[in-house]
Amino acid sequence: MNIKFEGIDVFYRPIFKAVGNKNRYGSVDHLFDHDCLEDEVLKEITEDDLVYFGKSFGCEPWGTDAGNIKIVRVTK
Repeated sequence: MNIKFEGIDVFYRPIFKAVGNKNRYGSVDHLFDHDCLEDEVLKEITEDDLVYFGKSFGCEPWGTDAGNIKIVRVTK
């Protein structure tokens, strides 16, 4: 499943959204400033850093394995 960077939530966590559904993934171990850009996040984050967060932006992480995901770039 492909995921795209969506933004930084109010808890400074990077959030990624699945392409084609509402699933969200993120990291609680790597935190970023709210104005951080996708390129900056992707320098530090890999698929292995992400866990399943749920279906809405800013939700509580379930902490479960993200499964078979692949980050695709939104910007160049």
